[in-house]
Amino acid sequence: MGRLVTYGVVALCMVMSLFPISVQAQQARSDEPRLILVISVDQLGSDMFDRMRPVFRHGFRRLLDEGVDFSNAEHRHAITETAVGHASIATGVYPRRHGIIGNWWLEAGEPEKVWSIDDDEDDDSPRKLLASTLGDWLKDHDRAGKVIAASAKDRAAIMLGGREADVAVWYDDEPGLLVSSTYYEYPSWLDDFNSLGIAAGYFGEVWTPLPLEASELEGLEIEKVDLGPRQRRRPYAPGSLDIAPAEDFYDSLWDSPWLDDLLARFAHYAIQAEGLGSDGSIDLLALGFSASDTVGHDWGPNSREKVDVLLRLDRLLGELFDLVDRRVGLNRTIVAVTSDHGSVTAPEVRWKRGGEAGRPTSQIVHCLQSVGRRLADSHGVERWLIAGPVLAPELEAKTGLSRSELESKTAAAIEECPSVTAVWTRDELIEPVASDPIQRLYFNSFNPDRSPDFLIQFDEYFMKSRRLFTSHGTVYPYDRKVPLLIMAPGIEPGTVDQPVATVDLAPTLASLAGIPYPDDLDGGDLTPLMPRH
Repeated sequence: MGRLVTYGVVALCMVMSLFPISVQAQQARSDEPRLILVISVDQLGSDMFDRMRPVFRHGFRRLLDEGVDFSNAEHRHAITETAVGHASIATGVYPRRHGIIGNWWLEAGEPEKVWSIDDDEDDDSPRKLLASTLGDWLKDHDRAGKVIAASAKDRAAIMLGGREADVAVWYDDEPGLLVSSTYYEYPSWLDDFNSLGIAAGYFGEVWTPLPLEASELEGLEIEKVDLGPRQRRRPYAPGSLDIAPAEDFYDSLWDSPWLDDLLARFAHYAIQAEGLGSDGSIDLLALGFSASDTVGHDWGPNSREKVDVLLRLDRLLGELFDLVDRRVGLNRTIVAVTSDHGSVTAPEVRWKRGGEAGRPTSQIVHCLQSVGRRLADSHGVERWLIAGPVLAPELEAKTGLSRSELESKTAAAIEECPSVTAVWTRDELIEPVASDPIQRLYFNSFNPDRSPDFLIQFDEYFMKSRRLFTSHGTVYPYDRKVPLLIMAPGIEPGTVDQPVATVDLAPTLASLAGIPYPDDLDGGDLTPLMPRH
């Protein structure tokens, strides 16, 4: 890792010298939890995690060896996006109830996107989140408990922290610093952390993947994809032709592993500055590592770069667990690792392997865009669909058709377009059908007050992006199935093959920590499945 590791170690040593290990932490040896550490790795599907298992040596390896591996975990909603997944992880309920139906959505008839964290009062906040989170339950249980959430992505930090978080921070690439909003407390030590200039310290670094043995590389299914001159090449130096770090450089860090390093350094600093886990209250630190997603989109899930991001994160997690063990004691810490969603294999890789896949073509785009016009013309009305997509106002009166008939005609027209498998209508998603598992997933994603009238299910392995190396957001297993590992006091290591859901995580962590939680969640407590001492 070259200068990157050296820089990180120097900065870490500087931080540790500021915060001597507390006497309470040194003396604490009971199994009573004092810290919950929730880690979400953005865009880490089970398929990728399983391929990586043999090359993990540090943090992930410790979780696999000392924790419980729920090897058949999944998101049970259809719209598998970042804000949605993090909200489901944190609340224990599906998007239908927590209200975060996407990273963004369109209000009926309004062409402007509504972002999941937009807030007129505080710019960014969890006010659109309709359900309480693990952090909220902790604060209701003990106001002295601290809740801190952080991620490179604002929506990940905010959803993981919930309504009652004391601190939530994220990366702002304009100044290259971690920032927050006026909704949260602003800790004085955040300025001290930012003054370390960690992001600026990556300037001049060249990203070269960590070495792996040929035998290790064989099982990782690495495939080169060439999308032309705009493709990034390695060794990769982020930024442009500047000779000093500026906004362009800080923006380019999204396409590197160094945002994860920055977040890990923040976690070290926060644990020590706040004394997390060192008093009589239980604290929560929730971290959303984002580089796996940004690098996955821009380099591909079968790239050497995606593999390298996870190898480096493995090391960062190992260092973080070592710090927690020294400061708090892992015997007093509950650790959970999961992901907000997975990703699809690039079509070019699928084609190379003889599989079916697709990307948007002008034919598909034109077909979808012309649905509303064709239906309007055939029924003699001005408009059939408006932004959402939802049916145009007063369409029943103007056409003489019932709401059900209008939805059915629209769905049938959309389903005529290439690469469309099915269209789920509002009428179909009001109540679930027990015999249809796909409809149930769309039902879980459908919020009657926010969702459009039509949810389109594209073909499996059809990638909605024309330019990225991967995407997500679908109902298919490669997007829904994610790792779920828990390491906790009193719990024996093992593997649970029984199917479980990510909405089970929040109530399980609350149960392990002795925190009361709502009795009407969609998820349930998994502790009966976990072997105990």
